[in-house]
Amino acid sequence: MCALCFRGLTVGALSVVFLLGQPAGASAQQRAIGQQSRSVQQDELRHIAIAIEPVIATRIEGLLASPNTVLVADYYYIDTRFGPNLRIDAVIVEAAGSAARLKGLRVQVRDEENRRRQEGTSYMDLEELEALSRGLTSMTELAQKWTGRDDRLASELTFTSNGGFRLAIRQSARLPRAYLSTGLLDPVITPIELNELGTLKFALDQALAILHSK
Repeated sequence: MCALCFRGLTVGALSVVFLLGQPAGASAQQRAIGQQSRSVQQDELRHIAIAIEPVIATRIEGLLASPNTVLVADYYYIDTRFGPNLRIDAVIVEAAGSAARLKGLRVQVRDEENRRRQEGTSYMDLEELEALSRGLTSMTELAQKWTGRDDRLASELTFTSNGGFRLAIRQSARLPRAYLSTGLLDPVITPIELNELGTLKFALDQALAILHSK
């Protein structure tokens, strides 16, 4: 009888020890899970920081982003007559007390369907602007040759700058369309009429004339 009592007390004592030990083990496991979760969150934040780090694709943007430098930036508005969705500025940037001086273009496009959205912005170095002006002439000439006689055919002409400016002329189902977009990340797009390509060429040449005279 005493032996049975002793065994019963032993089992009860071991059960108490086991139950008392459980919260400590569970707490350690929870701490490990919490540390792992925080580590994952930190990795995610690092990835987000890398993703939203601004991309500097042109030399003029590189100069504009120069730290600890006094910069003088002049913007010359080019009247495009495209309305509020498109703005073009000739840009000249200088670093005070330095020989650094760059010329280029800034193109901004607004989302006409969402006025609260920030406009898309693209910069072009002077050499890119000259290439775009030449390319726009050939693109217009090629688009004018499209006949649209084959409904199965879809054609596209594009020019894309390093800074994310993109001009696309597309023909599908006998209906040619032209689009401008700006911004490397989440670009903003606006349509333009084909007969406005001449106006765009005139605006680019205006900008080139201003930049070459400065």
